[in-house]
Amino acid sequence: MEKIAEQFTQLKELLIEYFDSNVEYYKFTGFEKLMRLVVAITFVGVVFVLIALAMLFSGIGVAIWLGDLLENEIAGYLCIGLFYLLLLFLVYLLKKPLIERPLIKFFHQFLFKDEIKKENQN
Repeated sequence: MEKIAEQFTQLKELLIEYFDSNVEYYKFTGFEKLMRLVVAITFVGVVFVLIALAMLFSGIGVAIWLGDLLENEIAGYLCIGLFYLLLLFLVYLLKKPLIERPLIKFFHQFLFKDEIKKENQN
């Protein structure tokens, strides 16, 4: 009877050790994925700001050029404004194939690349 109690004690200790190691593993994995996500979002944010600045300054330049070409500065700015509205409309219409699907695919591959590698090896 004493041997069974000793085995249960050992089993309890092993189970506690197992669950503690699993908790540590999932904490580390969660932290790693969170950091990957933060880095990816930061990168996308920086790229977005740089593209927005490039579009702003090139839009102003093209508007001034069009204004000189049309001999009316306001008309140049209106043309560029209409171009940006058209671009916004196109992005809205094509948001699923242009934005949602690529972002979902990117973040899935980015966050789960270790799991994908393991599946491909098996």
